[in-house]
Amino acid sequence: MSDARSGGTEPTVGSLMGVPLGAAPPQSVVTGDGRPLPPGLTPVSPEETEGQGWVVRAGEAFRTARHVGFRPDAMESLEYNNPFNQGVERVWFDGKIVYASEQGELELTFDDDFTCVGNKVAQEYQVVYAVDLDERGKLIGEAELVPGQYNVYDSVPGMEQYSPLWQFNYVVVPRGYVANTLRSERDCLQSGYTVIKSTVVEN
Repeated sequence: MSDARSGGTEPTVGSLMGVPLGAAPPQSVVTGDGRPLPPGLTPVSPEETEGQGWVVRAGEAFRTARHVGFRPDAMESLEYNNPFNQGVERVWFDGKIVYASEQGELELTFDDDFTCVGNKVAQEYQVVYAVDLDERGKLIGEAELVPGQYNVYDSVPGMEQYSPLWQFNYVVVPRGYVANTLRSERDCLQSGYTVIKSTVVEN
């Protein structure tokens, strides 16, 4: 039962809906077929043929509130239903966590300095204990990754240097390195650790 000292507002064993005992749960807005409507969405009238900011849930169109880029804890405020069951990863960008989906490795043309020729590429940093590259900048075997460390992006969509093609740079750290100490391109480049540019590119 509720504690009288708290004014009866604490959840109890009886509050199966996650509200205080004796209180009514908030009424959910539902769609035409009775499904609960997530907060922040309003149904789009069938008379509207198109519009800005629509999202589609289970075949129905809704208007969403203005998207907030990042939560207060520096996590990207993203909603993604992943309809094609793609792989998704967490990545650092400028000290914030963003989400990315990898579509596979590509073969591009590079000059002798491992600068891409004919395609714009963005820079991705992978923190490793060890890595071996051949004279063409390709991996020999697999890099030895730091467990729990997220990769680092130099940009996100909307920035001039952004590209969906990511050229890998390997940041070689000692065994005592604490995962996710490096959280931005600046961190990687100013860390004092060896940074090895490759010709490995992923989309």
